[in-house]
Amino acid sequence: MDLIKERKLRKNILHWYNIEKESDILQIGYLPVEIIEELCDKSKNVTILVENEEQKNTILKEINRTNLEIKVQNDFSTFLEKKYDYITLIGTAEMNEYGNRAYKRLENILKFAKNNCKDSGKILLVVDNKYGMKSWTTLSATKNIICNQTYALSQTLVNRLLRENGLDKYKYYYILPDYKVPNVIFTDDYLPNLESINRNFGYGEEEFSNFNQTEAYSELLKENPESFKFFANSFFVEIGRTELEDNGIRFVSYTNIRKEKYKIQTIIYKDRVEKTCLNEKNREHIENIMKNIDFMNQKNIDTLDKYENGKIISKYIENSKSYDKILLELLEQDKEEEFFAKIENYKKYLLDKLEEVEYSEIENDNILKKYDIKYTEAQIEKLHFVKYGLWDLIFQNAFYIDDKLYFYDQEWFDYNIPIEFIIYRTIAYFPNAHSFIKSEELYKRLGLEKYIDLFQELDLKIQEEIRDEEIWNIHNRTKTGQTLMDLYYNLKNEFENYKLNYNQTIVDKNEEIKENNIELKEEIQKLHEQIEKIYDSNSWKITKPIRWLGKNIKGKKLGGRK
Repeated sequence: MDLIKERKLRKNILHWYNIEKESDILQIGYLPVEIIEELCDKSKNVTILVENEEQKNTILKEINRTNLEIKVQNDFSTFLEKKYDYITLIGTAEMNEYGNRAYKRLENILKFAKNNCKDSGKILLVVDNKYGMKSWTTLSATKNIICNQTYALSQTLVNRLLRENGLDKYKYYYILPDYKVPNVIFTDDYLPNLESINRNFGYGEEEFSNFNQTEAYSELLKENPESFKFFANSFFVEIGRTELEDNGIRFVSYTNIRKEKYKIQTIIYKDRVEKTCLNEKNREHIENIMKNIDFMNQKNIDTLDKYENGKIISKYIENSKSYDKILLELLEQDKEEEFFAKIENYKKYLLDKLEEVEYSEIENDNILKKYDIKYTEAQIEKLHFVKYGLWDLIFQNAFYIDDKLYFYDQEWFDYNIPIEFIIYRTIAYFPNAHSFIKSEELYKRLGLEKYIDLFQELDLKIQEEIRDEEIWNIHNRTKTGQTLMDLYYNLKNEFENYKLNYNQTIVDKNEEIKENNIELKEEIQKLHEQIEKIYDSNSWKITKPIRWLGKNIKGKKLGGRK
């Protein structure tokens, strides 16, 4: 089963992009059905040009839309009968993969697209980057930077193609892990940092790789964030036929790793951040976030979030610092005491706002019980439970503006949780702090050391509730740090294990057959003994003449039929 297809993750390449509902779209090249559905949902009419009847029939077997037309066409030197509002070249560089190089192929198709696009229209080019990080980590000879020119283009070559065709109005979007399963999309106005690059959730396309992509990106970003553009895995290029208005989009992210009911789409614009559901299955989660916003307003917890028209809308804060950055500056200045004092004040603030409750009142109704965490009374006797548990009130989800904390991005809520669990998470998800103070010391100074195992188990259970385990396993499939000899020995070991399992299966089967043979022999022996008893019986001897007579009479009758 193709989990990527089942989860409809491929449609992410277009779900975020605004297409006029009354528009006509032309896609050049075969597409997965999920993307075709997205095109049909967003527009009035969709035409797809494929290379052969087989591709056409494959699509028609899986989708039946009244606004969809599929044609077989390989000649891109002509004008079509009408012009289109949007011409999409999604994966078009991979057409006839073993024929011309991607550059030559797109050179012809881009001219065709320009000629058949309305003056007010747009061309959307989506292509793999020849120098994308995955082309360096791969162990596949056909996918590395030496051989991937059959389907991939560098940004320099894309720019040359656009320039040669007189297309000088365009905007780049940089896609990770790639355009086939997008999880995060950056722009020139919003390049990744050491935090946001960790949204690069790969999907285990290959079992082995030279090194971890996200770790490599992190090393590049430490020296020069601009270098990310050279190594981004895929490009989405929005091209204006004659002009291009700025849509204001800076950043897009998805939550591919989550279960369907928790998935959301986040778009950062110049002036705001919007969170929306992807479909009806995750609408309830957005509604729960709305309830969390209402609660924060009721409790006078300052928030950057509001909601309207089914969207969560947050103020985009550009010039203020998130609270984790403020705390980190204290550590950089060797102000440890002030660092811990601010965290203690943070804890008191939350304890007051979230309403402390006695454990005896919620002994059988608390978050530890909900997630079946085993504990003793002695373990939790000094914990402080709060009734309203916004357990993601971590430092990264707060800005410090005019001496006040403003929270955002509060998706999660549970009743009756220990305030210490929230503080534990503020530290556990604050990796930079651990670079200045050892983890053990951090937890000890905050009085959390005795609860670490308890809270780690609780946090894991919560993540398991949110996470799509099958997608998570695919994400973790790729093994990194493989040399060719590592690969050889890994495959050799896998083969040896297969042989052992196979041989053991044969042995088990032989034993089963042997046991069955013994049982059959015993049954046969019993039958022989019964026959012998019949032969020795008086009734058998007495009826012998009758059997002889019957046999002869029967023989004479058969003989008379000649």
